[in-house]
Amino acid sequence: MLRKAIGFSVIGLVASTSWAGTSPPAGTILFQDQMTNGGTWNVLDNGAGDNLTTFAYDYSANGIPEAPHSQGGDTATSGLKLESNLAIAGGDFMTLNPIGQNFTGVHQLRFDAWMNYQLTGGSTEFIGGGIGHDNTTADIASGAQIIATGEGGSSNDWRAFKSLSQPTQFFIPDAEMEAGTHQGSDPYYADFLPSVNGSVAGSPGFQWITFQVTTFNGLVEVAIEKPDGSQLAIVNYDCNDLSDGSNGCTTDGNISLFYADFFSSIAGDPANQFGIIDNVVVSTVPEPASLALLGLGGIAMLRRRR
Repeated sequence: MLRKAIGFSVIGLVASTSWAGTSPPAGTILFQDQMTNGGTWNVLDNGAGDNLTTFAYDYSANGIPEAPHSQGGDTATSGLKLESNLAIAGGDFMTLNPIGQNFTGVHQLRFDAWMNYQLTGGSTEFIGGGIGHDNTTADIASGAQIIATGEGGSSNDWRAFKSLSQPTQFFIPDAEMEAGTHQGSDPYYADFLPSVNGSVAGSPGFQWITFQVTTFNGLVEVAIEKPDGSQLAIVNYDCNDLSDGSNGCTTDGNISLFYADFFSSIAGDPANQFGIIDNVVVSTVPEPASLALLGLGGIAMLRRRR
């Protein structure tokens, strides 16, 4: 069963940078980046020295088509290449933030992502990102974040987090996920992301997806989108809710992009094991009046439960 996400896709974005002290209108681009200049990004590494970022990477060299949200005038097939756990047998991860950025209030992060992996003898790696990041935490432990494996090699392929900062990482439990599980092989994910070119159904290997994280009044909606515009809700939760055992989270702060190989295995052919991120956009969105009135109860009624 597929479900359309609650629906905050931004249509007809208008770029602007100054509103003379007033709130920018809905649909305004607050930040956008084609991932061609590493000098405008801060890379937080877990310290193992086994991660690699390559900005302005021409991913057509790997036979990867243009990202779905590239615009006329963009450098074709150019984005950020992310690699982890290249030679040292140990878990590695990194978070990237745009330098000098801070986002508050109702806003939405979107970015195109592609995962490549070695079909046999590879290693399970994760890609994702989020909002409300503190600019200092390298691990997936700050703000509202989502990550996914490229090849379904984990018992928790789709992972969502609500955290203040280390060591208060809070892993959203199975029951709170829209699918009722983190496992990518579940039909909820697998029906939406069927196997492509030998990939594992339910994980975004060898295909473009767009991650979308939207916040309004502390509520967070996470969805993914295929190039045809269809969306799948991944999780909805309230950053201000502490009844789940978390310490809550904030949605104000910087955005984050995340890449990791948490496991000790090293791909036999590292050249084919990487992620690509392109077309990062932060924009304002119309606050959903119905959910503002209903509060988190509105989200609960819209959730798919098993």
